Amino acid sequence: MNKSTLLAAAGLLFSLHTTSALAASVDAAQRAIDAGDYAKARAELESLVKSQDPAAMNLQGKLYENGWGVEQDTNMARRYYESGARQGHLDSVNSLRALKNREFKVEFDRLLPLAEAGDGNAQNRIGEMYEFGQGVERDNDAALKWFRLAADQNVIAAWHNLGRSYNFGTGVEQDYATAEQWYRKAAEQGHMDAMFFLGTLYSNSHGQDSSIDTNILAYAWMHNAAEMGNSTARAIEARLLMKLDESQLDEAESLAERYKAKYVTPFK
Repeated sequence: MNKSTLLAAAGLLFSLHTTSALAASVDAAQRAIDAGDYAKARAELESLVKSQDPAAMNLQGKLYENGWGVEQDTNMARRYYESGARQGHLDSVNSLRALKNREFKVEFDRLLPLAEAGDGNAQNRIGEMYEFGQGVERDNDAALKWFRLAADQNVIAAWHNLGRSYNFGTGVEQDYATAEQWYRKAAEQGHMDAMFFLGTLYSNSHGQDSSIDTNILAYAWMHNAAEMGNSTARAIEARLLMKLDESQLDEAESLAERYKAKYVTPFK
């Protein structure tokens, strides 16, 4: 066996030994948690957490989330779960999702009575929570109901949410014309996401406004969404530029400036 082969074999054995040692410490920490010996669990986890071991960070997060041997701190727990999740650690991903769902449930229970009492902003948020399954089972029909109630009270975000519902057929039959109407209504009040989605509607040739080239319309709205801070809009704006010739670009930039003066600047 040559020298390089020996070195590779030695490296593999060291790696296996280190991995098994880490696993043993994590297992020991889990056993200590199960036994209610949180001081021992923290001692087992200390060096592993410093080395960013995801399994250890997941257990450390559980200590903070539940107040086991430490002062309860859900923000700290979230940080540990997120650190493990970023490394693709499945248990950390699941812990983070469960933590968020519990927090969403508290928010949902707090807002529902307000929504039922007629608070427009609460109604819109309850609609979003039904749409995305945040603290409650997904229910697109319920989401649409709450969005409509909020929209009737002139909640701008609800106008956008109705536009998105019609755009993607969420809880209602897909209808690009109606989506455009709601998006535009919100966009004309300076709503950044409505500007973005209105731009995508035109860029995909789903808009009903035929008075101006769709790529010009798409650019004008997308440019303003990008100017307001939407990073995805910035990337799409660059692609739209490639579709415009020189005369169209002048028209698109002029239209974008008019939209900015009318719909963006007054709301800053």
